[in-house]
Amino acid sequence: MGSPPVLDQLRHADASAIDRFVDDHKFPLVEPGRAIFLFRGRADAVHLKPMMAGFPGRHGFDRLNGHDLWYLELPLPDGARLEYKLEVQRDHHADWVNDPLNPLTSTNPFGTNSVCRGYGYLVPDYAEVHAGTPTGSFSDRWVRSRLGGERKLTMYTPAGYDSSRKYPLLFIHDGGDYLTYGSMALVLDNLIHRGVIPPVIGAFSWPGDRLHEYAANENQARFVVEEALPRIEEDYDLGTKVVIGASLGAVAALHTAWRHPHVFGGLMMQSGTFAQTRGWGSAQHLLGPIADLLHRLQPSLLPRRVFISCGTYERMIGENRFMAHRLERADLSVKYVESRDGHTWEAWRDRLAEGLAWVLT
Repeated sequence: MGSPPVLDQLRHADASAIDRFVDDHKFPLVEPGRAIFLFRGRADAVHLKPMMAGFPGRHGFDRLNGHDLWYLELPLPDGARLEYKLEVQRDHHADWVNDPLNPLTSTNPFGTNSVCRGYGYLVPDYAEVHAGTPTGSFSDRWVRSRLGGERKLTMYTPAGYDSSRKYPLLFIHDGGDYLTYGSMALVLDNLIHRGVIPPVIGAFSWPGDRLHEYAANENQARFVVEEALPRIEEDYDLGTKVVIGASLGAVAALHTAWRHPHVFGGLMMQSGTFAQTRGWGSAQHLLGPIADLLHRLQPSLLPRRVFISCGTYERMIGENRFMAHRLERADLSVKYVESRDGHTWEAWRDRLAEGLAWVLT
């Protein structure tokens, strides 16, 4: 297969012409339905590896006519967002690197990835900094927990907070990650300022042993309702309470809302780890309690308003679709949204406005 037409001009180009081409373009080159990636440098082979379980394949680059320029034309649906790395092979050794020609990266608790934004994808306006938008304030609380030791709550209060007023509460699992990687403080500031959601109090909860605490752990649910909420209510007059989580945090949110009916008015779950089997070996310690929860779950005990989102490039897209359908059949008011993205913090950030507006209605 020949090179993409946009690269035809380079087929017989010299090094200086290639330099000019690289300097004059932003990479990857994005067009409707596809993206063209370039790598320049000495290599025996170059591959693109999507860092998303549901985006298939390991995609090999072709070399352009003896140059040190490699290219890949990759089908990419419009509106998609792809996180990836390059595998560069030299002298029987492979290095995994971010794309040297692409400055756009995303950060997560495990490091950084290069990001390709498909044709038509836009960062939501509410996830951008806007001059003149009032910002909320933060303070920390430490709550002694039955889980052992103390747990940190980072409290968000909206701009113009009035202690004589009652405010909805968002209780957010993995709160530190939502703040650091999901830009949630910025999102709240913008959504409140624009009137998309009412002013809210945010309780950003930091886990200890996350894998143990969030996998349908009874003590975690009791910590939220019997220890954290009373501590928060010492300082704030609370109205409707919404419990939120992503990935394993979505399981913790679901379990807490189910085990303590009538406490929460809304439930927001993003890319839940809704494993329906107990797994094998060491995975049973994590997946077993989750599978048991899903088997015992009584949807009628959940809050009436539920928001679920998931990326189409996720391993558990089917499980999230099934959860949404199951809760809809229980006559709950469910909004389910998919995006062409993976199990990423920016995917969850991009759905915050829809989710918060839904559960706070």
